[in-house]
Amino acid sequence: MDIKKFVLSYYSNATEDFHINEITKPGEALSLHNHEYYQIYYLKSGRLIHHLETGSAELKTRDVFIIPPNLPHYIETASKDLCFYSISFMPSYIAENIKTNKFVADFIHCITDLSHEGVEPSLTLMSEDIELTDTLVSKIMQEFSGNMTGKDTLIKSSLLLLLSIFARAYLDERFENMRFASEREAILHCLGYIKNHLSEQITLDEMAKRTAMSKSSFCESFRKITGQTFKSYLNRERVEAAATLIKSG
Repeated sequence: MDIKKFVLSYYSNATEDFHINEITKPGEALSLHNHEYYQIYYLKSGRLIHHLETGSAELKTRDVFIIPPNLPHYIETASKDLCFYSISFMPSYIAENIKTNKFVADFIHCITDLSHEGVEPSLTLMSEDIELTDTLVSKIMQEFSGNMTGKDTLIKSSLLLLLSIFARAYLDERFENMRFASEREAILHCLGYIKNHLSEQITLDEMAKRTAMSKSSFCESFRKITGQTFKSYLNRERVEAAATLIKSG
């Protein structure tokens, strides 16, 4: 089956790396496609079903679905009152900002890697976060549609706060409660954590605790999935990070 590839320039009013719009009648998203950018669906009203090759997720009012680049998917409308926001941005759009925001960086890493492993990047927001999310999405829409001073800065700062809200909902549900779908998902989470916390102390005890495994089980799973011991992998990542820093001066 052919998979249509979307680029941001498909939207007539998109910038080079960002776009937002409000949708009531989805068109080509109803057929299988992928795209070069991250995309957030935030339901204002109604219901829709989001389909991946690995499964489906039903979204209701105020639910969120996040699609990383190059992930084939399509949507199916499930109510007549459907209305949702679509927020699209290139990875480079927030790359500099998340270098100092490990919370969001962990989140981006997880939804990028785990969605390809069959983990649905969907979430239901906590009630106390819905009002703020509505405000942020409305602010992004307002700034994107206007031409006021500091427009790009306000959009980025609002988007990062929005991603922080989503990150808390996502990571709380999947990691702090230790409800991993598989040992592979647990180890992939640890790889993302290691990548974003190399300057900090990382111990075997801590990683085993994060996955709710015994140390022996964690070590066995880690070696099976990565082909390396935990210590070897951690040392290699630190050496490569140091080499990169030296090259960049």
